[in-house]
Amino acid sequence: MCYVIVTGRSLAWLLLSLVAFMLILTGIMTPKWLMGQPVVLNENNVTSFYVPSVGIYNRCIRMKNDRNNCASFSFYGLATDAEVYPTPWKAAMFFLSLCAAIQFATVLAGVMACCVQSVFKKSVISLAGATQALGGLFGVLGLLLYPWGWGATRVKRLCGENSEPYIPGDCSIGWALFVTATGVAQIFLASALSKTADKAANSDKVQFQMDEGKQLICLA
Repeated sequence: MCYVIVTGRSLAWLLLSLVAFMLILTGIMTPKWLMGQPVVLNENNVTSFYVPSVGIYNRCIRMKNDRNNCASFSFYGLATDAEVYPTPWKAAMFFLSLCAAIQFATVLAGVMACCVQSVFKKSVISLAGATQALGGLFGVLGLLLYPWGWGATRVKRLCGENSEPYIPGDCSIGWALFVTATGVAQIFLASALSKTADKAANSDKVQFQMDEGKQLICLA
């Protein structure tokens, strides 16, 4: 007999895992990891400014046609020349993408756990929580590798010659890096929460309702 078990703790764990995945994915795709100095423009007696920026695989700059252009510089993926796509950023992209993929798989496992509580006599939620912790470690590694590339030629053009690994020079850290770091931190929080979610899904209250023959079990 198939039981659908939903508890308040398991739902909170699943939602936290989903938010963490969305934050990391947003951070990876957004070219706002490093922000350059604002450039003031005076066009048709109208003063405006824009801020060039660079992400983990893309950038936003002002083109010669006076249009802002945000595009990828990783033309050949990880095979792109290191002068164009710094090697530490390639490594950061790999580990953060791996982290996001693991987190997405965890979310799918969390949805599946509502109907399938165990695999090979192991709790799905417990296994997902342990896998989350591994994905979080990959995320931390990616975050540590990204500043290592701040001494690259690409960064020096944006942030000045005084930029060095872990020193952004004249640039400031963009919001995308903080968003990604928040997502990684939430992964560890979700991993810790998975233990209480697993206990709630296997509590005496759940077992009592199963003994009563209920197939849809919802507990706060």
